[in-house]
Amino acid sequence: MKILIVDDQRSARQVLRSLLADLDDVEMCEAGSLEEACSLVQSAEPDLMLVDIRLSPQPTDRGGLELLRWMQQKGLAVPAVMVTGSTELHEIREAMRLGAKDYVLKDELCPEMLLPIVQGLREKMVLAGEVRRLREQVDRTWGPGALVGSSPQMQRVRHLIERVADSDAPVLIRGETGTGKELVARALHNLSPRRDQPFLAVNCSALPGTLIESLIFGHMKGAFTGADRRVRGHFEVAGSGTVLLDEIAEMPGELQAKLLRVLEDRRFRPLGAEDELPLRARVLAATNVDIEHRMQDGRFREDLFYRLNVVSIGLPPLAERGGDIVELLSAFTAELPRKLRFTSEAVEWLRCRRWAGNVRELRNLVERVNLLAENDEVDVAALHELVEPDNSRAAREVEKIVQAILTLPMHTGSKLDFIERAVLHHAIETTAGNKSAAARMVGVDRRALDRRMRRLADGTSPQDDEPAVDEDDSVNDE
Repeated sequence: MKILIVDDQRSARQVLRSLLADLDDVEMCEAGSLEEACSLVQSAEPDLMLVDIRLSPQPTDRGGLELLRWMQQKGLAVPAVMVTGSTELHEIREAMRLGAKDYVLKDELCPEMLLPIVQGLREKMVLAGEVRRLREQVDRTWGPGALVGSSPQMQRVRHLIERVADSDAPVLIRGETGTGKELVARALHNLSPRRDQPFLAVNCSALPGTLIESLIFGHMKGAFTGADRRVRGHFEVAGSGTVLLDEIAEMPGELQAKLLRVLEDRRFRPLGAEDELPLRARVLAATNVDIEHRMQDGRFREDLFYRLNVVSIGLPPLAERGGDIVELLSAFTAELPRKLRFTSEAVEWLRCRRWAGNVRELRNLVERVNLLAENDEVDVAALHELVEPDNSRAAREVEKIVQAILTLPMHTGSKLDFIERAVLHHAIETTAGNKSAAARMVGVDRRALDRRMRRLADGTSPQDDEPAVDEDDSVNDE
C-alpha cells in the first residue's frame, strides 16, 4: 500500500511517518506543497492520501481543498483522509463533499485515532480489488469474453448480445449441442442491470412435465402427493434475475400453454396456490432442434414460439468457423497446468474435423491430450493416437486407398468392380483358397462371398444376384 503524506510542515510529516511505521507492507512518500502533491498523485499513483487543509503559512490558504477539487476534475479517485489543525466545520464539510473519507484533528492525533481509519480503508481497497478480480473472472468465464473467436459469425453473436443485454425482451438462443448456448445466456445476464441477481437454468428435457412445472413455478404444501412443504420455483427464486429454459422444444404441450400465459401476463401461480405472484425475472430460452419443424408436427405451439422469439441468437457449429480453432486452443490450453503446443499440421487436422460435439468436444479433446500426451508438443500422430478410436483409424486408411483408386485413369470397366475384385482376390490368395476364411476376412458370410465372386465373373450388377445354393468349393475349404 502506497501512502502520500501532504503537509507543508516537515515535522508534521515526520509525525505521521512515525505513526504509520508499525503497518506492514506500506510505502510512504511526501509532498510539501499543492504543486508537488499534484505531481506525485500522477507519478507515484498512491493508494491513500493524508492531507492537511492548509498547505502554507498563509491564513487564507486552502491547498488541501484545492488538491481534492483538482483530483475531482481529473477523475482521480484516491481515498483521502484530512489530517488538519483546522477546526472550522465548514472547511471539514467541504473536504468531505469533495471526496475525503474521514478526518483527524492534529490536536487529537495518535495511533488509536489514525491507524483504525487507515486499516479500514486498506481493507476496503483489498475487497474492492477482489470484487474487481472476480468480476473480470466472471466475464472471462461467462461474459462475452468466454465466446472465443474472431470469425464474422462470432462477432455477430457478441454484437447481438451487447445490443439486447439491457432489454427485458425474451431471447431464443439456437444452436447445436456444444456450441455454447448457456454461455450466451449468462453473457446476456452478466451484461444486464440484472447481473447482481440470480441466474437460474432448467433443462426442460431432463424431468417429467409435472416436475418441470413444480421446478419452474414452485408448489404449496399438499399440492400433490409427496409435497410436504412449500417449495419456491425458479421464477420466484430468481427475483429480478434471469431464468434460462434450456431445451425449450422438449417442454410438454400443457406446460407450453401455461408458460405462454405467464409470459403474456407477467404473473404465475405456484401449484396449489390461490394467489398469483409477479414475474420479475427475464426469461431466456434455448434449443438445439429445428423448432419450426416441431411446430409443423404440432409438438410446439406457434404462439409460444413467436412470444419467445422476440430476439433470436443463432450459434454457428464449430465446423463452420474453423478459423477460430487457433483461438479456442489458445484459450483452453491457457487453463491447463501443462503448456501444450499444437503444431501447424495438428491445427490443420483439427480444423478439418466434423466436430459433432462442437466447442464442447474440442475442449474435451484438449483435456484428454493434456492428460495422456507424452510430449508438450502435439503433432498429428499424437492426435491420431489419443483422439481417434481404432475404427476411425481404419476408416482413415480406407479413405486413403479409395482416394488413390478414384484418381486412377481407368478407361474401361467399373472402379467399384475393380475394388471389389481386388479385395476378394487378395482375401482368397491370403487364405490359400479357403473361402470360409476369406469370407470372414472380408466381413461377409460364405454364401455372400460366392454370390459376389459369381457376379464379378459373369459381369452382372448387384441387383442380378441370385440366391446362392450350397455347392462344393472349387478351391480348398476348411
